[in-house]
Amino acid sequence: MRKILAILILVACSFAAEAQIGRGYFNNNPDRKFYGGFAVGFNFSALKGDAYEGYRKVGLNLGPTVYVKLLPKLLASLDLLYTQKGCRGVRVLESYYTGQFIESYRVNLNYYEVPVVLHYLLNDKWNIGAGAAYGGLISSKEDAYTDQPFTFNPSITAFRTEDISYVLDASMQFYKGWFVNMRYQQSMVTIRDMQNIPYYFSNGAGRQGNSLFSLRLIRLIP
Repeated sequence: MRKILAILILVACSFAAEAQIGRGYFNNNPDRKFYGGFAVGFNFSALKGDAYEGYRKVGLNLGPTVYVKLLPKLLASLDLLYTQKGCRGVRVLESYYTGQFIESYRVNLNYYEVPVVLHYLLNDKWNIGAGAAYGGLISSKEDAYTDQPFTFNPSITAFRTEDISYVLDASMQFYKGWFVNMRYQQSMVTIRDMQNIPYYFSNGAGRQGNSLFSLRLIRLIP
Protein backbone atom coordinates (compact mmCIF):
# COMPACT_ATOMS: atom_id res chain seq x y z
CA MET A 1 0.00 0.00 0.00
CA ARG A 2 2.80 2.41 0.87
CA LYS A 3 4.53 1.58 -2.42
CA ILE A 4 1.33 2.39 -4.34
CA LEU A 5 1.03 5.75 -2.57
CA ALA A 6 4.67 6.58 -3.30
CA ILE A 7 4.29 5.69 -6.99
CA LEU A 8 1.15 7.81 -7.39
CA ILE A 9 2.78 10.81 -5.71
CA LEU A 10 5.91 10.47 -7.89
CA VAL A 11 3.79 10.30 -11.04
CA ALA A 12 1.92 13.43 -10.02
CA CYS A 13 5.17 15.25 -9.27
CA SER A 14 6.60 14.28 -12.66
CA PHE A 15 3.50 15.71 -14.36
CA ALA A 16 3.94 18.89 -12.37
CA ALA A 17 7.56 19.20 -13.42
CA GLU A 18 6.78 18.76 -17.11
CA ALA A 19 3.51 20.64 -17.46
CA GLN A 20 3.44 24.24 -18.59
CA ILE A 21 0.52 25.39 -16.42
CA GLY A 22 1.15 29.12 -16.18
CA ARG A 23 -1.16 30.79 -13.70
CA GLY A 24 -3.16 28.72 -11.26
CA TYR A 25 -6.44 27.27 -12.44
CA PHE A 26 -8.53 29.40 -10.08
CA ASN A 27 -6.72 32.60 -11.18
CA ASN A 28 -7.07 32.16 -14.94
CA ASN A 29 -10.46 33.85 -14.94
CA PRO A 30 -10.76 36.30 -12.02
CA ASP A 31 -14.49 36.84 -12.64
CA ARG A 32 -15.43 33.16 -12.49
CA LYS A 33 -17.13 32.08 -9.25
CA PHE A 34 -18.17 28.44 -9.76
CA TYR A 35 -16.13 25.40 -10.78
CA GLY A 36 -17.61 21.92 -11.19
CA GLY A 37 -15.95 18.59 -11.69
CA PHE A 38 -15.43 15.06 -10.43
CA ALA A 39 -13.19 13.40 -7.84
CA VAL A 40 -12.06 9.76 -7.87
CA GLY A 41 -9.59 7.95 -5.65
CA PHE A 42 -9.05 5.66 -2.70
CA ASN A 43 -9.49 5.65 1.07
CA PHE A 44 -7.00 3.98 3.41
CA SER A 45 -9.12 3.43 6.50
CA ALA A 46 -9.01 2.26 10.12
CA LEU A 47 -11.46 2.08 13.00
CA LYS A 48 -10.42 4.09 16.03
CA GLY A 49 -11.44 2.03 19.04
CA ASP A 50 -10.82 -1.44 17.63
CA ALA A 51 -8.05 -3.75 18.82
CA TYR A 52 -5.83 -3.33 15.76
CA GLU A 53 -3.44 -0.83 14.21
CA GLY A 54 -2.83 0.44 10.70
CA TYR A 55 -4.81 1.87 7.80
CA ARG A 56 -5.24 -1.42 5.94
CA LYS A 57 -8.77 -1.12 4.56
CA VAL A 58 -8.70 0.17 0.96
CA GLY A 59 -11.94 1.54 -0.47
CA LEU A 60 -13.34 3.84 -3.14
CA ASN A 61 -13.87 7.58 -2.77
CA LEU A 62 -15.65 9.20 -5.72
CA GLY A 63 -18.32 11.66 -6.73
CA PRO A 64 -19.06 15.13 -8.14
CA THR A 65 -17.56 18.27 -6.60
CA VAL A 66 -18.28 22.01 -6.81
CA TYR A 67 -15.93 24.85 -5.84
CA VAL A 68 -17.07 28.41 -5.16
CA LYS A 69 -14.63 31.33 -5.09
CA LEU A 70 -15.49 33.48 -2.06
CA LEU A 71 -12.43 35.77 -2.12
CA PRO A 72 -9.35 35.92 -4.38
CA LYS A 73 -7.56 33.37 -2.18
CA LEU A 74 -10.50 31.70 -0.42
CA LEU A 75 -12.65 28.90 -1.88
CA ALA A 76 -15.40 26.65 -0.55
CA SER A 77 -16.07 23.17 -1.91
CA LEU A 78 -19.04 20.82 -1.67
CA ASP A 79 -18.81 17.13 -2.62
CA LEU A 80 -21.39 14.38 -2.94
CA LEU A 81 -19.40 11.19 -2.47
CA TYR A 82 -19.72 7.45 -2.37
CA THR A 83 -17.06 6.43 0.13
CA GLN A 84 -15.99 3.06 1.55
CA LYS A 85 -14.61 2.91 5.09
CA GLY A 86 -13.97 0.30 7.77
CA CYS A 87 -10.94 -1.72 8.82
CA ARG A 88 -8.78 -4.76 8.16
CA GLY A 89 -7.35 -6.04 11.44
CA VAL A 90 -4.67 -8.73 11.69
CA ARG A 91 -2.74 -10.04 14.69
CA VAL A 92 -0.81 -13.19 15.60
CA LEU A 93 -2.12 -14.92 18.74
CA GLU A 94 -1.63 -18.11 20.73
CA SER A 95 -4.61 -20.41 21.25
CA TYR A 96 -5.12 -23.25 23.70
CA TYR A 97 -7.02 -25.03 20.93
CA THR A 98 -4.89 -24.45 17.82
CA GLY A 99 -1.56 -23.03 18.98
CA GLN A 100 -0.28 -19.97 17.12
CA PHE A 101 -2.71 -18.59 14.55
CA ILE A 102 -3.42 -15.41 12.59
CA GLU A 103 -6.63 -13.66 13.62
CA SER A 104 -8.37 -11.43 11.09
CA TYR A 105 -11.18 -8.92 11.53
CA ARG A 106 -12.96 -7.07 8.72
CA VAL A 107 -15.46 -4.24 8.73
CA ASN A 108 -16.92 -2.85 5.49
CA LEU A 109 -18.86 0.42 5.79
CA ASN A 110 -20.37 2.10 2.73
CA TYR A 111 -21.51 5.72 3.04
CA TYR A 112 -22.86 8.57 1.00
CA GLU A 113 -21.06 11.66 2.24
CA VAL A 114 -21.30 15.42 1.91
CA PRO A 115 -18.05 17.22 2.88
CA VAL A 116 -17.95 21.03 3.05
CA VAL A 117 -14.40 22.44 3.04
CA LEU A 118 -12.88 25.92 3.04
CA HIS A 119 -9.69 26.18 0.95
CA TYR A 120 -6.91 28.75 1.04
CA LEU A 121 -4.80 29.27 -2.10
CA LEU A 122 -1.14 29.19 -1.07
CA ASN A 123 0.11 29.82 -4.62
CA ASP A 124 -0.70 28.86 -8.22
CA LYS A 125 -0.28 25.14 -7.50
CA TRP A 126 -1.21 24.45 -3.90
CA ASN A 127 -4.26 24.97 -1.72
CA ILE A 128 -4.99 23.72 1.79
CA GLY A 129 -8.31 23.41 3.56
CA ALA A 130 -10.36 22.28 6.53
CA GLY A 131 -13.99 21.51 7.05
CA ALA A 132 -16.55 18.91 8.10
CA ALA A 133 -18.45 16.04 6.49
CA TYR A 134 -21.82 14.42 7.06
CA GLY A 135 -22.12 10.75 6.15
CA GLY A 136 -25.12 8.47 5.87
CA LEU A 137 -24.59 4.73 6.20
CA ILE A 138 -25.71 2.76 3.13
CA SER A 139 -24.62 -0.72 4.22
CA SER A 140 -22.32 -2.50 6.68
CA LYS A 141 -20.73 -5.91 7.02
CA GLU A 142 -18.55 -7.32 9.80
CA ASP A 143 -16.80 -10.69 10.06
CA ALA A 144 -13.83 -12.29 11.78
CA TYR A 145 -11.63 -15.37 11.77
CA THR A 146 -10.46 -16.53 15.22
CA ASP A 147 -9.48 -19.78 16.93
CA GLN A 148 -13.17 -20.43 17.63
CA PRO A 149 -16.22 -19.78 15.44
CA PHE A 150 -17.59 -16.27 15.88
CA THR A 151 -20.77 -14.92 14.32
CA PHE A 152 -21.89 -11.28 14.35
CA ASN A 153 -25.56 -10.50 14.86
CA PRO A 154 -26.22 -7.21 12.99
CA SER A 155 -29.18 -6.42 15.24
CA ILE A 156 -26.88 -6.50 18.29
CA THR A 157 -23.67 -5.02 16.80
CA ALA A 158 -25.40 -2.41 14.60
CA PHE A 159 -23.61 0.75 13.47
CA ARG A 160 -25.21 4.18 13.70
CA THR A 161 -26.75 5.41 10.46
CA GLU A 162 -24.90 8.76 10.60
CA ASP A 163 -21.28 9.88 10.86
CA ILE A 164 -19.95 13.42 11.36
CA SER A 165 -16.25 14.00 10.83
CA TYR A 166 -13.68 16.74 10.48
CA VAL A 167 -11.63 17.06 7.30
CA LEU A 168 -8.09 18.32 6.60
CA ASP A 169 -7.31 18.78 2.94
CA ALA A 170 -4.47 19.65 0.54
CA SER A 171 -4.47 19.78 -3.27
CA MET A 172 -1.79 20.31 -5.89
CA GLN A 173 -2.49 21.33 -9.50
CA PHE A 174 -0.32 19.22 -11.82
CA TYR A 175 -2.02 20.16 -15.10
CA LYS A 176 -4.75 22.51 -16.28
CA GLY A 177 -7.86 21.59 -14.30
CA TRP A 178 -6.22 18.46 -12.83
CA PHE A 179 -5.37 18.17 -9.13
CA VAL A 180 -3.90 15.58 -6.80
CA ASN A 181 -5.91 15.76 -3.59
CA MET A 182 -4.82 14.42 -0.19
CA ARG A 183 -7.27 14.32 2.66
CA TYR A 184 -7.33 13.21 6.31
CA GLN A 185 -10.67 12.57 7.96
CA GLN A 186 -11.77 11.40 11.42
CA SER A 187 -15.13 10.92 13.10
CA MET A 188 -16.12 13.45 15.75
CA VAL A 189 -18.85 11.18 17.15
CA THR A 190 -18.97 7.45 17.82
CA ILE A 191 -20.25 5.40 14.90
CA ARG A 192 -21.52 2.62 17.19
CA ASP A 193 -23.17 2.73 20.61
CA MET A 194 -21.01 1.33 23.41
CA GLN A 195 -23.28 -1.67 24.06
CA ASN A 196 -23.08 -2.61 20.36
CA ILE A 197 -19.26 -2.82 20.17
CA PRO A 198 -17.99 -6.44 20.23
CA TYR A 199 -15.73 -6.31 23.28
CA TYR A 200 -13.22 -8.90 22.05
CA PHE A 201 -12.46 -6.81 18.95
CA SER A 202 -12.26 -3.44 20.72
CA ASN A 203 -9.60 -1.65 22.75
CA GLY A 204 -12.02 -1.04 25.62
CA ALA A 205 -12.44 2.67 24.92
CA GLY A 206 -16.22 2.36 24.63
CA ARG A 207 -16.47 4.20 21.32
CA GLN A 208 -15.52 3.71 17.69
CA GLY A 209 -14.88 6.15 14.87
CA ASN A 210 -13.78 6.17 11.26
CA SER A 211 -10.27 7.39 10.55
CA LEU A 212 -8.85 7.55 7.04
CA PHE A 213 -6.45 9.04 4.54
CA SER A 214 -7.68 9.67 1.00
CA LEU A 215 -5.68 10.08 -2.19
CA ARG A 216 -7.78 11.34 -5.12
CA LEU A 217 -7.61 12.89 -8.55
CA ILE A 218 -9.86 15.89 -9.10
CA ARG A 219 -10.82 17.06 -12.57
CA LEU A 220 -12.47 20.47 -12.81
CA ILE A 221 -14.26 21.28 -16.04
CA PRO A 222 -12.79 24.30 -17.90
